[in-house]
Amino acid sequence: MTRIYIYDHCPFCVRATMVAGYKRVAFERVVLLNDDEKSCFDLIGKKMLPVLQQDGLVIGESLDICRKLDEIGKPEQEILPETGLAAQVAEILAPTQHARLALNFARITRLGLPEFATESAREYFRGKKEAIIDESFDAALARTEEYLPAVNEALAQLPALTLPSERAGKLSWDDVQVFPTLRSLTLIKGLVWPEQVQNYLNEVADLTRLDLYFDRAI
Repeated sequence: MTRIYIYDHCPFCVRATMVAGYKRVAFERVVLLNDDEKSCFDLIGKKMLPVLQQDGLVIGESLDICRKLDEIGKPEQEILPETGLAAQVAEILAPTQHARLALNFARITRLGLPEFATESAREYFRGKKEAIIDESFDAALARTEEYLPAVNEALAQLPALTLPSERAGKLSWDDVQVFPTLRSLTLIKGLVWPEQVQNYLNEVADLTRLDLYFDRAI
């Protein structure tokens, strides 16, 4: 039995589940509560996800998990080589990190995701992430109009993202790094998505059997 322990919202976890979906790996998807430290420590010795558990093997780094899933998945579901696109996207988005985190963290616990099913899980997340952005979630929400312009400008500057339909329906290692970051922004109402970027998100989501947050954006 192959199990992948995840949080739905976590970009590193999305890397693992998107490769599993694309490679047609049969697996049990286990979503832990955000404050469930014990399960993480029992699995990997520290608080981190994703974790892959397969035939006695336990792997806890997202790209290592992806490589293992690539190895055990359907060979015909080829993952195309990395081209450097992910580094370009990361460089463009880097100056907006605080704005993106503030916009995302203040909203993510309100979507009804399974990792935040309890008040204690939501409060655990709040305590950790408010320390990172150095403001309360309420304050971050109140500053939405201040944070949006820089992120919108960065989205408009993204390089051309080749659609899977333009490469014979193949996933790439660039996608494994780019898609999770962009997916985490789809819960933010008020972002202006270039048509090509939105098409990219929709196609990669379909290809990897994942959902986006556009319909629940706050």
